[in-house]
Amino acid sequence: MWSTNRLKQFEDDFLLRTAELLDNGFTLYAAVQFLFSQYDGIKRDIKEESLLLLENGRPLSDVLTHLKYKNHIVLQVYFAEQYGDINRSLMECHQYNQSQKTSRQQFLKTIQYPLILISIFFGLIMVVNQTVLPQFKNMYDSMGIAISPELTFMTTILFLLPKLLIILLVSFFLLVAGYMLIFRRAEIERQLWLLKRVPIINSLHRKLLTYRVSSELSFFLANGIAMLKIIEIFKSQDKDRLLKYIGEEIDGSLLSGYSLPDAVTRLNLLESSLIHFIQHGEQNSKLEIELKYYSGYIFKKFENQILQYIKWIQPIVFMLLALLIITLYLVIILPMLQMMSGIQ
Repeated sequence: MWSTNRLKQFEDDFLLRTAELLDNGFTLYAAVQFLFSQYDGIKRDIKEESLLLLENGRPLSDVLTHLKYKNHIVLQVYFAEQYGDINRSLMECHQYNQSQKTSRQQFLKTIQYPLILISIFFGLIMVVNQTVLPQFKNMYDSMGIAISPELTFMTTILFLLPKLLIILLVSFFLLVAGYMLIFRRAEIERQLWLLKRVPIINSLHRKLLTYRVSSELSFFLANGIAMLKIIEIFKSQDKDRLLKYIGEEIDGSLLSGYSLPDAVTRLNLLESSLIHFIQHGEQNSKLEIELKYYSGYIFKKFENQILQYIKWIQPIVFMLLALLIITLYLVIILPMLQMMSGIQ
């Protein structure tokens, strides 16, 4: 549709500036038209189709869908169009995008230097495997010197490392392809079943989902919508299969006689602390305020957990590189020492 850099610039800027223009009295059509005139990276037909949607009375959420925004952002804007303040929702979506962008930048900054070192090191290993090690082997054979078991083991490791790297890369691309072709199209029950069985992914997904649900609940409650109506809204919308599933499961538990906290507990998808906030907020009649603060708190925990994993990446990679470099050094030096010993 457009280049990657321009796409990122557009996504980071469009939501915020649309909210600002609406606050300053622009109509939605005039605001989008004005902003489109400043984004040269978007193709003309994309702009025209988006403006045509607005001309035909379609909401901004449909335009965001047409512009390939993430489903979470589209859904939040859709809810705001139906039940609340669209400008506030756009600002919150912008903040969410910015936090995600910061996390991605920190991750890339953390791994880019180790990845460069790994690439150089494996290139060096391949050169050594093709040149130095065969020469030593020929020399040993001609002199009748037996290679020690330790040296054989280290040499085998260096021979296998490039093949192992290729296998890992191919496996990674196969996993990505499997996710795109199979996982995303699978029934939501099967997706959740799999996510629950991957420890780190399950923890992160649980926190992110809890943030989304608590944020949506706070939004609806602040606009005077009762909890049972919110669950009905989740069930009836068709833009997010996961929220629809949550609404259906909670509604089924409520119909079976369970209380709301028990229904959320039986769902087994959200952080247990959400239950305590719901119970405490209901007692104080300030549930929407407490959920608003809680959503910010749980999202901060989500970000901190990601950053914690990122901080572990560099030391582990550097430690592995150090071990491999020592192994490579010994593989080159030990044959010389063993050859000298054999000559003596």
